[in-house]
Amino acid sequence: MPKFQLLILAIFLHFLATAQIRNIDSSDTLKSFCVRKNPPILYSVRINHQEASLCNKMWRGSLYVAGYNITMGTYLIIAPEYVSKWNKKEKLKFTSIKNQYRKSFTEPPVIDYDLWFINYIGHPYQGGFYYNTVRAQNANIWQSSLFCIGQSLIWEYGWEAGMEQPSVQDLITTPFLGIMVGELSHVATVKMSRNGFRWYEAVAVCLINPSYALNNGFKSRSSLKK
Repeated sequence: MPKFQLLILAIFLHFLATAQIRNIDSSDTLKSFCVRKNPPILYSVRINHQEASLCNKMWRGSLYVAGYNITMGTYLIIAPEYVSKWNKKEKLKFTSIKNQYRKSFTEPPVIDYDLWFINYIGHPYQGGFYYNTVRAQNANIWQSSLFCIGQSLIWEYGWEAGMEQPSVQDLITTPFLGIMVGELSHVATVKMSRNGFRWYEAVAVCLINPSYALNNGFKSRSSLKK
């Protein structure tokens, strides 16, 4: 396993081992974080659409995901071939796309040879975006994780399957590293939101958790609980 993957895993496991996470109440699926021990101070986070049904959250999340996928698909089409690894003169033909879809669903995934930062930075970030499109609406960790896994499969076997064979690395890094990246960025965003966002925190959220910015903006959503 590459060193940076081990580093990400170590950070995530350290967070799980040391973070003091408690439910605020039964109606709030977000977690509150104990920021002091004596006395404990918990922050209750209010975010948009948190009272909506799971189906409604998934529908809204799917719209965010569609916008992201369209953006990424457009980028891959116009990007140089050394980035996309696509021979565009051949790949963009209707017969080639049709044949590739058939191959994608009748043959197993393959080890790809994409640039390392696409596989091990870009795809975990993509998975984190999928995860947080519903996590930022107050979906719980398991709901967000399943949504992320489903959207990762849709990307590999839907959006991208007409251009290339599904990738073994992408089927692992997009959902599973994406869940880790997504939850860590979610926790960081919630902590930043407790006293309102400073300008540099708003910039950071746009970079690490754009799903939260799309769903909630940057107004303070927190109230102090003692």
